[in-house]
Amino acid sequence: MKKNIYIATSLIVTVLFTSACTEDVTIDNGIEIETIEAVEDLSEDLFESPDLDYHLPSALQVASIFKKSGMKFNPEAMNPIENASNYTTAASQMLNFGVYSADIAFCVTNNQTNEARKLIGVIKDLADAQGFSAVFENKDLMDKFDSSLGIQDSIEYVMVEIHERTEEYMAENQMMNTSAVHYGGAWIEGMYLGVVDFKNNDEYKNIGSKIIEQMEILKNIIKGLKDPKNNDLGLENVVVSLENIQSTYDNFDSVKLYQSDETLIDLNLSTIEFNELSELITKLRSEVISA
Repeated sequence: MKKNIYIATSLIVTVLFTSACTEDVTIDNGIEIETIEAVEDLSEDLFESPDLDYHLPSALQVASIFKKSGMKFNPEAMNPIENASNYTTAASQMLNFGVYSADIAFCVTNNQTNEARKLIGVIKDLADAQGFSAVFENKDLMDKFDSSLGIQDSIEYVMVEIHERTEEYMAENQMMNTSAVHYGGAWIEGMYLGVVDFKNNDEYKNIGSKIIEQMEILKNIIKGLKDPKNNDLGLENVVVSLENIQSTYDNFDSVKLYQSDETLIDLNLSTIEFNELSELITKLRSEVISA
Protein backbone atom coordinates (compact mmCIF):
# COMPACT_ATOMS: atom_id res chain seq x y z
CA MET A 1 0.00 0.00 0.00
CA LYS A 2 1.21 3.51 -0.75
CA LYS A 3 0.15 6.62 1.12
CA ASN A 4 0.96 10.30 0.80
CA ILE A 5 1.81 12.32 3.87
CA TYR A 6 1.78 16.05 4.50
CA ILE A 7 1.16 18.27 7.49
CA ALA A 8 -1.52 20.90 7.26
CA THR A 9 0.18 24.31 7.73
CA SER A 10 3.11 22.58 9.40
CA LEU A 11 5.79 20.43 7.74
CA ILE A 12 8.85 19.05 9.44
CA VAL A 13 12.24 18.36 7.91
CA THR A 14 13.88 15.28 9.26
CA VAL A 15 17.47 15.05 8.15
CA LEU A 16 18.46 11.61 9.24
CA PHE A 17 20.46 8.61 8.30
CA THR A 18 17.51 6.95 6.57
CA SER A 19 16.56 5.38 3.29
CA ALA A 20 13.13 4.66 1.90
CA CYS A 21 11.70 4.01 -1.54
CA THR A 22 10.18 7.33 -2.59
CA GLU A 23 8.94 9.22 -5.60
CA ASP A 24 7.97 12.90 -5.94
CA VAL A 25 4.31 13.82 -6.31
CA THR A 26 2.33 17.06 -6.26
CA ILE A 27 -0.79 17.58 -4.18
CA ASP A 28 -3.66 20.03 -4.49
CA ASN A 29 -1.88 23.23 -3.48
CA GLY A 30 1.18 22.54 -5.58
CA ILE A 31 3.31 21.39 -2.68
CA GLU A 32 5.79 18.80 -3.83
CA ILE A 33 6.17 16.03 -1.31
CA GLU A 34 7.39 12.48 -1.37
CA THR A 35 5.28 9.38 -1.61
CA ILE A 36 6.41 6.77 0.85
CA GLU A 37 6.29 3.08 0.14
CA ALA A 38 5.13 0.74 2.86
CA VAL A 39 7.19 1.29 5.98
CA GLU A 40 8.28 -2.35 5.95
CA ASP A 41 10.98 -1.20 3.49
CA LEU A 42 12.80 0.30 6.48
CA SER A 43 13.74 -3.19 7.63
CA GLU A 44 16.53 -3.30 5.05
CA ASP A 45 20.21 -3.04 5.99
CA LEU A 46 19.79 -3.81 9.68
CA PHE A 47 22.69 -4.56 11.95
CA GLU A 48 22.13 -7.40 14.37
CA SER A 49 22.21 -7.37 18.16
CA PRO A 50 21.82 -10.55 20.17
CA ASP A 51 18.22 -9.68 21.00
CA LEU A 52 17.39 -6.70 18.81
CA ASP A 53 17.90 -5.21 15.40
CA TYR A 54 17.94 -1.58 14.48
CA HIS A 55 18.32 0.57 11.40
CA LEU A 56 21.69 2.32 10.97
CA PRO A 57 21.97 3.80 7.48
CA SER A 58 25.04 5.56 6.10
CA ALA A 59 26.17 9.18 6.12
CA LEU A 60 25.63 9.47 2.37
CA GLN A 61 21.91 9.03 2.95
CA VAL A 62 21.70 11.92 5.39
CA ALA A 63 23.57 14.07 2.86
CA SER A 64 20.98 13.28 0.20
CA ILE A 65 18.17 14.11 2.64
CA PHE A 66 19.79 17.49 3.35
CA LYS A 67 20.02 18.22 -0.37
CA LYS A 68 16.40 17.33 -1.07
CA SER A 69 15.02 19.26 1.89
CA GLY A 70 16.12 22.75 0.88
CA MET A 71 17.29 23.33 4.42
CA LYS A 72 19.22 26.55 4.95
CA PHE A 73 22.53 26.47 6.80
CA ASN A 74 22.05 27.79 10.32
CA PRO A 75 25.21 27.33 12.42
CA GLU A 76 23.45 28.63 15.50
CA ALA A 77 21.14 25.60 15.44
CA MET A 78 24.02 23.14 15.77
CA ASN A 79 25.47 21.88 19.02
CA PRO A 80 28.30 24.30 19.93
CA ILE A 81 31.73 22.74 19.65
CA GLU A 82 32.57 24.17 23.06
CA ASN A 83 30.09 21.74 24.64
CA ALA A 84 32.21 18.72 23.70
CA SER A 85 34.51 19.03 26.71
CA ASN A 86 31.48 18.70 29.01
CA TYR A 87 30.74 15.16 27.84
CA THR A 88 32.52 13.01 30.38
CA THR A 89 30.11 10.11 30.81
CA ALA A 90 29.91 7.23 28.35
CA ALA A 91 26.27 7.98 27.56
CA SER A 92 26.84 11.69 26.85
CA GLN A 93 29.87 10.89 24.67
CA MET A 94 27.96 8.33 22.63
CA LEU A 95 24.84 10.43 22.19
CA ASN A 96 26.74 13.54 21.23
CA PHE A 97 28.98 11.64 18.85
CA GLY A 98 25.70 11.10 17.00
CA VAL A 99 24.65 14.72 17.46
CA TYR A 100 27.90 16.03 16.00
CA SER A 101 27.72 13.47 13.20
CA ALA A 102 24.39 14.97 12.13
CA ASP A 103 25.89 18.45 12.42
CA ILE A 104 28.89 17.62 10.24
CA ALA A 105 26.56 16.27 7.56
CA PHE A 106 24.66 19.54 7.83
CA CYS A 107 27.94 21.43 7.23
CA VAL A 108 29.23 19.25 4.42
CA THR A 109 26.03 19.40 2.39
CA ASN A 110 26.07 23.18 2.71
CA ASN A 111 29.76 23.41 1.73
CA GLN A 112 30.76 24.85 5.10
CA THR A 113 34.32 23.57 5.05
CA ASN A 114 35.71 25.40 8.07
CA GLU A 115 32.88 24.22 10.30
CA ALA A 116 33.20 20.66 9.01
CA ARG A 117 36.93 20.60 9.73
CA LYS A 118 36.34 21.74 13.30
CA LEU A 119 33.62 19.14 13.80
CA ILE A 120 35.74 16.24 12.55
CA GLY A 121 38.20 17.11 15.31
CA VAL A 122 35.44 16.98 17.91
CA ILE A 123 34.18 13.67 16.55
CA LYS A 124 37.71 12.24 16.64
CA ASP A 125 38.06 13.25 20.29
CA LEU A 126 34.74 11.65 21.21
CA ALA A 127 35.72 8.49 19.33
CA ASP A 128 38.96 8.38 21.29
CA ALA A 129 37.04 8.71 24.56
CA GLN A 130 34.87 5.74 23.55
CA GLY A 131 37.76 3.52 22.56
CA PHE A 132 37.57 3.52 18.77
CA SER A 133 40.12 6.20 17.86
CA ALA A 134 41.71 3.71 15.45
CA VAL A 135 39.07 4.63 12.88
CA PHE A 136 40.32 8.22 12.77
CA GLU A 137 44.03 7.50 13.19
CA ASN A 138 44.22 6.47 9.55
CA LYS A 139 46.24 9.33 8.07
CA ASP A 140 45.20 8.56 4.50
CA LEU A 141 41.54 8.80 5.46
CA MET A 142 41.98 12.13 7.24
CA ASP A 143 44.07 13.46 4.36
CA LYS A 144 41.25 12.47 2.04
CA PHE A 145 38.80 14.33 4.24
CA ASP A 146 40.91 17.49 4.15
CA SER A 147 41.54 17.38 0.42
CA SER A 148 37.87 16.68 -0.35
CA LEU A 149 36.41 19.59 1.60
CA GLY A 150 34.53 21.83 -0.79
CA ILE A 151 34.16 19.07 -3.39
CA GLN A 152 30.64 17.77 -2.79
CA ASP A 153 30.81 14.29 -4.29
CA SER A 154 34.27 13.62 -2.87
CA ILE A 155 33.51 14.68 0.69
CA GLU A 156 30.29 12.68 0.73
CA TYR A 157 32.25 9.63 -0.39
CA VAL A 158 34.78 10.18 2.42
CA MET A 159 31.98 10.52 4.97
CA VAL A 160 30.55 7.20 3.82
CA GLU A 161 33.98 5.64 4.18
CA ILE A 162 34.31 6.99 7.73
CA HIS A 163 30.86 5.64 8.59
CA GLU A 164 31.64 2.23 7.10
CA ARG A 165 34.97 1.97 8.89
CA THR A 166 33.31 2.92 12.16
CA GLU A 167 30.60 0.27 11.73
CA GLU A 168 33.17 -2.34 10.69
CA TYR A 169 35.27 -1.61 13.77
CA MET A 170 32.27 -1.84 16.05
CA ALA A 171 31.03 -5.04 14.49
CA GLU A 172 34.46 -6.64 14.88
CA ASN A 173 34.67 -5.52 18.51
CA GLN A 174 31.09 -6.39 19.54
CA MET A 175 30.17 -2.71 19.94
CA MET A 176 27.08 -2.46 17.76
CA ASN A 177 25.08 -1.42 20.79
CA THR A 178 27.23 1.71 20.81
CA SER A 179 26.21 2.45 17.22
CA ALA A 180 22.58 2.36 18.33
CA VAL A 181 23.32 5.13 20.84
CA HIS A 182 25.18 7.15 18.21
CA TYR A 183 22.23 6.87 15.89
CA GLY A 184 19.86 7.88 18.67
CA GLY A 185 21.83 11.10 19.07
CA ALA A 186 21.83 11.67 15.32
CA TRP A 187 18.07 11.12 15.13
CA ILE A 188 17.42 13.61 17.91
CA GLU A 189 19.69 16.23 16.33
CA GLY A 190 18.24 15.69 12.87
CA MET A 191 14.69 16.10 14.11
CA TYR A 192 15.71 19.22 16.02
CA LEU A 193 17.42 20.79 13.00
CA GLY A 194 14.27 20.07 11.03
CA VAL A 195 12.04 21.78 13.57
CA VAL A 196 14.30 24.84 13.70
CA ASP A 197 14.49 25.07 9.92
CA PHE A 198 10.73 24.84 9.50
CA LYS A 199 10.12 27.58 12.04
CA ASN A 200 12.71 29.93 10.53
CA ASN A 201 12.76 29.15 6.83
CA ASP A 202 9.77 30.77 5.13
CA GLU A 203 11.11 29.93 1.68
CA TYR A 204 10.73 26.19 2.18
CA LYS A 205 7.35 25.77 3.83
CA ASN A 206 6.71 23.09 1.19
CA ILE A 207 9.38 20.70 2.50
CA GLY A 208 8.26 17.11 2.12
CA SER A 209 7.45 15.45 5.42
CA LYS A 210 8.95 12.11 6.37
CA ILE A 211 7.01 11.69 9.58
CA ILE A 212 5.79 8.14 8.95
CA GLU A 213 9.18 6.66 8.20
CA GLN A 214 10.94 8.67 10.91
CA MET A 215 8.51 7.48 13.54
CA GLU A 216 9.06 3.94 12.34
CA ILE A 217 12.79 4.54 12.68
CA LEU A 218 12.21 5.83 16.20
CA LYS A 219 10.85 2.45 17.21
CA ASN A 220 14.11 0.87 16.07
CA ILE A 221 16.16 3.49 17.89
CA ILE A 222 14.34 2.73 21.12
CA LYS A 223 14.98 -0.98 20.60
CA GLY A 224 18.67 -0.29 20.04
CA LEU A 225 18.98 1.87 23.14
CA LYS A 226 17.35 -0.92 25.13
CA ASP A 227 20.01 -3.42 24.05
CA PRO A 228 21.05 -5.24 27.25
CA LYS A 229 24.62 -4.12 26.62
CA ASN A 230 23.48 -0.54 27.17
CA ASN A 231 21.90 -1.22 30.55
CA ASP A 232 24.73 0.36 32.53
CA LEU A 233 24.88 3.60 30.55
CA GLY A 234 22.07 5.40 32.34
CA LEU A 235 19.98 5.98 29.23
CA GLU A 236 16.66 5.50 31.00
CA ASN A 237 15.61 9.16 30.79
CA VAL A 238 16.43 9.35 27.09
CA VAL A 239 14.49 6.17 26.41
CA VAL A 240 11.49 7.44 28.39
CA SER A 241 11.55 10.72 26.46
CA LEU A 242 11.73 8.95 23.11
CA GLU A 243 8.92 6.60 24.11
CA ASN A 244 6.90 9.67 25.07
CA ILE A 245 7.52 11.18 21.64
CA GLN A 246 6.44 7.92 20.03
CA SER A 247 3.29 7.53 22.13
CA THR A 248 2.37 11.20 21.71
CA TYR A 249 2.59 10.83 17.95
CA ASP A 250 0.67 7.54 17.97
CA ASN A 251 -2.14 9.14 19.98
CA PHE A 252 -2.64 12.15 17.77
CA ASP A 253 -6.20 12.09 16.49
CA SER A 254 -4.99 12.53 12.93
CA VAL A 255 -2.57 9.60 13.22
CA LYS A 256 -5.14 7.28 14.80
CA LEU A 257 -7.62 8.13 12.07
CA TYR A 258 -5.01 7.57 9.37
CA GLN A 259 -3.94 4.23 10.81
CA SER A 260 -7.48 2.98 11.31
CA ASP A 261 -8.81 3.87 7.87
CA GLU A 262 -6.85 2.29 5.03
CA THR A 263 -8.85 4.24 2.49
CA LEU A 264 -7.21 7.46 3.62
CA ILE A 265 -4.40 8.57 1.34
CA ASP A 266 -3.10 11.61 3.24
CA LEU A 267 -2.02 12.08 6.83
CA ASN A 268 -2.48 15.65 8.05
CA LEU A 269 -0.96 16.73 11.34
CA SER A 270 -2.61 19.82 12.73
CA THR A 271 -0.59 22.83 13.80
CA ILE A 272 -1.31 21.94 17.43
CA GLU A 273 -0.05 18.40 16.93
CA PHE A 274 3.07 19.59 15.14
CA ASN A 275 3.84 22.10 17.87
CA GLU A 276 3.40 19.48 20.57
CA LEU A 277 5.74 17.09 18.79
CA SER A 278 8.34 19.78 18.14
CA GLU A 279 8.30 20.86 21.79
CA LEU A 280 9.06 17.32 22.93
CA ILE A 281 11.90 17.01 20.43
CA THR A 282 13.38 20.38 21.40
CA LYS A 283 13.23 19.56 25.11
CA LEU A 284 14.97 16.20 24.66
CA ARG A 285 17.64 17.65 22.41
CA SER A 286 18.37 20.34 25.01
CA GLU A 287 18.78 17.66 27.66
CA VAL A 288 21.09 15.58 25.48
CA ILE A 289 23.51 18.35 24.57
CA SER A 290 23.47 19.72 28.13
CA ALA A 291 24.53 16.40 29.64
